[in-house]
Amino acid sequence: MPVTLPDLDQEVQANLRELMQDDFALLLATFRSDAQQRLHLMSYCLDCQDWEGFRQQAHSFKGSCGNIGARALEQSCLAAELAGQQADGDRAKQALADMRRCFQRLQPLLSP
Repeated sequence: MPVTLPDLDQEVQANLRELMQDDFALLLATFRSDAQQRLHLMSYCLDCQDWEGFRQQAHSFKGSCGNIGARALEQSCLAAELAGQQADGDRAKQALADMRRCFQRLQPLLSP
């Protein structure tokens, strides 16, 4: 049975809030904007079967998720990265759908 990760690691968020102080809200806004752009680009790469582009976007997004403590989304990004690496269209499509669901659940939790 796979481990279910939290949508957001509150300890990471608390550390970032303390470290970033007044810039914390900007960090969250930048993450949201970047996430939307990456999801769009990944969808485009999937449609074009650009597996390397899909993999690269998933890899970069995974790092951003890890940095802010978005654990479930980070795990979905890893699945997408592996699917892109293997040029597995069905798994890539499923991983992208999972990423979108995780991002939707995450958005209300991302508040300064």
